Amino acid sequence: MSNSKITKASVTRSINHVDDSKTKGLVDNTSLKIIEELVKNPNTSSASLATKLGMPLSSLQRRRTKLEKSLLTKAYHIDLKASGGKMGDIVVNVDKGKSKEVATNILKKFKSNVMNASTRINSEHNVTVQVLYNNTAELHNLLENIRSIPYVTNLQWSEMVEMIGDNSHSVITAFFNNSRQAA
Repeated sequence: MSNSKITKASVTRSINHVDDSKTKGLVDNTSLKIIEELVKNPNTSSASLATKLGMPLSSLQRRRTKLEKSLLTKAYHIDLKASGGKMGDIVVNVDKGKSKEVATNILKKFKSNVMNASTRINSEHNVTVQVLYNNTAELHNLLENIRSIPYVTNLQWSEMVEMIGDNSHSVITAFFNNSRQAA
């Protein structure tokens, strides 16, 4: 991990939700190995990946390009320790089925703090918001402003203290193995 003051050098790849008809047959054992290696280390060069997997560079590059166009997304993440920032999650309880409206409102109003917002299904109509902030006063102000949005009935927040580990590559491998067995 870099000690850069702005961003984290490591990059993660995530699986996009895609139409199964576009990816059917795309994830065989070789592609699964490529996905697993790229999730472990997204900065891996095609040449070193081809060597590691024992396949021709041109074949690997062709498969990698298809996977990147259909399943993999590259995203940068902030190194909070290096930047001095804090990251947290806010779970917003919403009344009258207005989750999408509230989530959209939060994204538009708080562009300086809100990284993403999503609607959730459980016993209440919920919105989850991932936020980045500098200090407690900034967080307090953000929470109070969200609380004042129409249809917001309650909210809870938590701050990420420490990332303990990342099993992404194992989970993704298991997901695709299970998906292929079910098909």
